[in-house]
Amino acid sequence: MSFEPLIGLDGFKVRGSLDVNNVNCLKLNEPLYQLGVILYPTDLFNEKFLIKMRDCVIKQDDTHPVKRWFKWAAAPKPLQKSEQSQTLFLNEMLNSQFNLITDLKVKNKIIELISEIHGKSLLEKMLKSYLYLMIGNVSRSDAYLRRIIQETPISNWKGFRPSGSLFDKITKANLPQIFRKLSKHPSDRRTFELFIRYLQEFFNDPTLTELASSSQGSSLDGKLNLAYVKSIAPQFVELLRLETMNEERRIKELRKENNSTLKDQSYWIWPFLDIDPLVSDALMKELVRLEQDDHLWFIYVMDNEKLMDLYLTKSGKSFLAGRRQFLRGQLKNQDTFMMALYKLIEFGDVDQNLVNEALEFMTHD
Repeated sequence: MSFEPLIGLDGFKVRGSLDVNNVNCLKLNEPLYQLGVILYPTDLFNEKFLIKMRDCVIKQDDTHPVKRWFKWAAAPKPLQKSEQSQTLFLNEMLNSQFNLITDLKVKNKIIELISEIHGKSLLEKMLKSYLYLMIGNVSRSDAYLRRIIQETPISNWKGFRPSGSLFDKITKANLPQIFRKLSKHPSDRRTFELFIRYLQEFFNDPTLTELASSSQGSSLDGKLNLAYVKSIAPQFVELLRLETMNEERRIKELRKENNSTLKDQSYWIWPFLDIDPLVSDALMKELVRLEQDDHLWFIYVMDNEKLMDLYLTKSGKSFLAGRRQFLRGQLKNQDTFMMALYKLIEFGDVDQNLVNEALEFMTHD
């Protein structure tokens, strides 16, 4: 059993390489196999798997984590009356043949609905962008997309909720329509084009990346030095510029004073480009800051072997010593749960307690 991060629009998830066509009931007593079942995306399960899994779990005690998960996954989740009304109206708006709503009554209803979308997930930000576009407020529509691409990748990876809000679910079910409208609105869509590139750079959900590729607008490569484009999302545009350079020029740019701070580099550049020639004693100060101020991202940055060697040599202490204890502590925070869980799996720190914590997180509404 192995695992991989699935960083989709609804957050940072982890899924196991589970063979849904070959369920092994005997392995249900192994924590790693249990975790693979619990974390596997339910929309990828087929009927054969569900029947086989039902036959497996029926023999288990009611406290068995997979049996508890199966009951939760199979239980109906009816909508409240207000949610039914919102769902009908949103589906109508998301499938509208019009690019602009002019009816005052409908516009007011959309504005009222926008005020009820309180979450901070990427899906909800996208939905707000779409709805503002539908009532002709292009600046507010762009503002929500800009908010996404101006955030460091880790900021948009945090906060995954297994159930998701009603707005998350509706948005996810209507992503093709949303992408189509956002990409074809008759105005300057540089923000949308950068948003598409952001998704392609930092997310690996196959459905999402396919939609992003099919919605790709005109090439941005020739416009990355324009002041207007750089002003939309400076750090992200800087990354895109660096990607177009050869290694020698890229490292030279990164070494320039006042070009970008080490803090910007540690969030936007170090985990996503080959920075080995850049690694020197000068980076140690930022590693110390990360360790103190953002230890979870510090652990992710330490995937770079040269950075880890630098840290171990200069600090004189072991990076490995307290990371498992720290990550276990991060499981208590819903915003960081999945990112911590992935690292614990990667480090081979899987036991029955971890399975139980994952189950509680996944099934908690």
